[in-house]
Formats: sequence, structure tokens, C-alpha cells
Amino acid sequence: MDKVLVVDDKATNRQILQEMLTSIGLDVVQATDGLEAVEMFQQNLPSLVLMDIEMPNMDGIEATRLIKQAAGDTFVPVIMISGVGDNEVIRRSIETGGDDFIHRPFSCEVLQAKITAIQRIRDLYQNVQRLESIRRHEHNVAEEIFSNAVDKGNVTFDQIKIHKRAASTFSGDVQITARRPNGDINILLGDFTGHGLTSVVGALPLAETFRAMTSKGYEAEQILTQINRKLHSILPTGLFLAADMVTLSPNGQCKIWNGGMPDIFVLSSDGEVRLRIESGDPPLGIVPQLPDLNIRLIQVEPDEKILLMSDGVLEARSNDDEYFGEQRLLWAVKLGSREGNIIGRIMRSVDSFLRDYEQDDDISLIEIPGKISFPLEQEAVLPLVSQVDTSEEDSAGWTWSIRLQGGNLKVVNPVAIAISQLQEVEGPSEQWQDVFTILTELFVNALDHGVLKLPSSLKSSAEGFSEYFAQREEGLLHLDNDHYVSIAMSIVKLQQESMLKITVNDSGVGFDHAHWLEKISGPNYENPGLSGRGIMLVKELCQSLEYSYDGTKVSAEYAWRG
Repeated sequence: MDKVLVVDDKATNRQILQEMLTSIGLDVVQATDGLEAVEMFQQNLPSLVLMDIEMPNMDGIEATRLIKQAAGDTFVPVIMISGVGDNEVIRRSIETGGDDFIHRPFSCEVLQAKITAIQRIRDLYQNVQRLESIRRHEHNVAEEIFSNAVDKGNVTFDQIKIHKRAASTFSGDVQITARRPNGDINILLGDFTGHGLTSVVGALPLAETFRAMTSKGYEAEQILTQINRKLHSILPTGLFLAADMVTLSPNGQCKIWNGGMPDIFVLSSDGEVRLRIESGDPPLGIVPQLPDLNIRLIQVEPDEKILLMSDGVLEARSNDDEYFGEQRLLWAVKLGSREGNIIGRIMRSVDSFLRDYEQDDDISLIEIPGKISFPLEQEAVLPLVSQVDTSEEDSAGWTWSIRLQGGNLKVVNPVAIAISQLQEVEGPSEQWQDVFTILTELFVNALDHGVLKLPSSLKSSAEGFSEYFAQREEGLLHLDNDHYVSIAMSIVKLQQESMLKITVNDSGVGFDHAHWLEKISGPNYENPGLSGRGIMLVKELCQSLEYSYDGTKVSAEYAWRG
């Protein structure tokens, strides 16, 4: 039975109310003034209070305020009762926490109708509380999943600075970093449509695809294409991902892509904008297939920085309906550069601009240094073997091969596929970076210099790289099925050690490989600069490196600790 607290300083009024309430099946407790009402409420925890307004010691308005305060999040309706029909009294009663008002004299039927109506409101409030409790639980679960799947997997090494602040209880912005097998770092900043829990729908497959493809060595173009395809297949209409992606190499070479985000800034050491990369492609998940992506290839100096941001920064809006804007942002960047804390200065400027006004959208910032240093990995001692001794009892643990022809040479990355196969068969290994480097250099040489016949001399200077890549893209557009590159791998397991054998064939005309190998092996050979470094590196990593068939075939043997 519901318990009702009746508060009135007149015994007759209390008695009349008690008879009315017990006649409709309610249990009644009484209080003679406001002070006693507060005490009785805490002792009995009634589900309804009938409160007289004019009482000695403490009136009903103050008592209602204290009762509502004591009830906290629990909805306990209070019906105010008075014989005075003063509008000011009614207003004060409702403002203090009264939920309804009844004027004396009234019949039992009127009181019952009031109680029935207020009980419906109470039941609705309880349902809302229950749904809110479920929502909070689901939010906490989603936030934990998001954190485990997205944030905890980031590799920042305390050098990539990431800041995010949600507009609601959950941010729709996603920040992901991952390391490629060759030591490059991939950084992605994404902004899902709107904000809140809906971002989890896309964030999980986004993070999984980004990290899996990065770990296998895929290029930015292929990662973005696959993310777009996946998001388009799972996201509902109207939900998509604006994103930035940066691939930063240890030597400062940088690929930058902007799809529907604010301009990306490349900042000089004093905070000036040296270069800005505008959005050149649509956000991800809108169309099933992306066109050729507009990816910028630049060189970043060690003392420079790359700044990524979501539109919540520029579009932060004050109480005067004014946007934060780019001018304030650039001023904050300059000040922050002098202070050595660009993101901190930007956020302080945004907060000062908002003046405690609630932000409209999620805010995300990523500051990337021009050079990222990684902990030195312990060098493993490789067995000194000049060639595989086939007289020993040996056997191939497994073999794998792929042959790409014509247009597939433009759209398929066999190195990433090969690394994926190796990881599937051999599991985790500290050697993936070496193997990725060997496969990449041999495949790129076969494709660029064998199939496409691009001269290495173009890469003798940083300026020549632009022309080199322009000719490469043009050449890839005109390949037919007579043009091919094949890669074959096998693990040969010996009694004492194992050997990974890699063979690459191409459809080119070859080159004077004997002269080239003799040249780079000579005691007086100088650092080749931007060209020729790849083969020297492969030769240092491998136990043997042999060209044949006029240089259209190359075989490498790499000591495998499997």
C-alpha cells in the first residue's frame, strides 16, 4: 500500500484528509507543521505528500524545498493545499518544488483525481529513470569497448599529442595511430556525423581495419579505400566519417590526405603555417568507391609540426553566436609554439572564447612532430651463412607465390598480402620489419625499373621525386597483361637454422646487374643519396642476393628465426 504524508497544523483538516485517503486504500502518516514534516518524511519515505502552505514554525513552501532536497533523484510528488487562491502563493509553491495545487474546499472525488494523475506522472518518471539507468550502463559499456578497441591500441610513444573533448557524454571523434612494418607511423583523425554513441557503430570496424592493414604494410590509399568500402556497407544513410590521414616516415617523408576535414597545417618551428592541405576528397562511407585519392607527398623537417583538427575547434560558438574561427586559432598556434604547448594554448583560447557556454560539437586536436623517435630494438645475432647447404637434410616448410599482371599492378599491393601470409603461418615475429623492407625494395625495383623502365637518376634529388612519381602514375595507366611481376616465398628448414627465400621476377628487359652489384660493393662507393639505398639495405639484411636472367629475376635469402 502506498504511504501518504499529510501535513497540516489543523487537526480537523488532517482528520478529513486521512478519511479521504484511507477510503481509497492509502496508508497515512501525519505531521503538524513543516519541521515535523521533514522529519516524518525521512523516517517514513512516503510516495506522496499533501502539504498545507500556511503553518507555524516552518511553512509548507520551505518544507517542500527541504523534502525535495532530501528525496534527491527519487521523484516524490508534493500536492500543495491552501484555502487562499493567491496566484503569487501558487507560483512560489510550484517554483519551490510543488508538483500540483489544490484549493480548499474540495471533494474526495477531486482529491482522488489529483492523486491518480500525479501517480501516472510518478510512474512515468520511474520508467524514465529506469531507461536512463539502462542508457548509462550501455554508455559505460560502449565507452569501455571504444577505449579498448581504439584508444588503448594507439602507439604514440609520448610524442604524438592527442586531445579530445566530447560535446556530450561520448565523443564521435576517433584518433588512431599505428606503426607499419617499415617503421612508418600512420595517424588518422576521424569525425563521425553528429556525436555520441552512434560513433561506436563505425569506430570499431574503422580501428580494426586501420590497424590490421597498417601492420601488414598497406599504403594509405589502400587503407582508406578499404575503410570507405566497409563503412559504406555498414553505416546507415546520413552517417559518414570525415577524416585526415598522415603517414610519417622516419626520414621525414610524409603522405597527407584530407577528406572533408578542416585544413591540415604544416607548421614551421615558430608556429607559422608553412603549408596547408585542404580537403580534396569526400568523407568516407558516402560513396561505394572512392575516386583516385588526392594524397600529398611532402618533406617535413624535424623541428616542424603537423596539426590536425576536427571542425569542433573552428566552429566553437560563443553565447553571442560567434564562431571561434581560423584567425583566433592561428594566433593561439603562434603563442603555443613559443610556449612549447600548441594544443594547450588552443584549448585555453577556446575556453576563454566560450566563457562557460556549452560547446556544440566534439573537439579533437592532434599535433605530430616532424620526426618521431622509436625505442631501439635489441639487435638479434644472425647466423653467418653464405648460402644454403643443400647437402643437409632440408625441406620446405611451406611455399607461397603471387603473380600480378596489367592493371592489377596499379591496384594490388603484393607486399602487404605477402606479409599477411607470413603472419598467418609464422605468427608474431621481431623480423617483420626486415622482411617488409626486403619485399618492398625488391618489388618496387621490379615494377618501377623493370616493368615501367623509370630511371633511378630521377631520384637523385628531392625535387626529382615529383617527376618520378608523375611518370610512375602515368606508366601504371598503360599496362597490359604482358607486363607482370611475380613474388615467390618459401621457408627452408635446415637442421641448425631456417632460411626465408624470396624470388621476384618481372617482365622488363633487365639491367647490368653485375656491374651495379660490383659498384655498390666497392670500397670507394659513396652514399648514393636518394637513389640506390634500397638494394644496399637489402644486401646488408640478406645472407645472399643474386640476380639472373639479365636482372629480371632476383633471389634473396634471409636467415629466419622461426
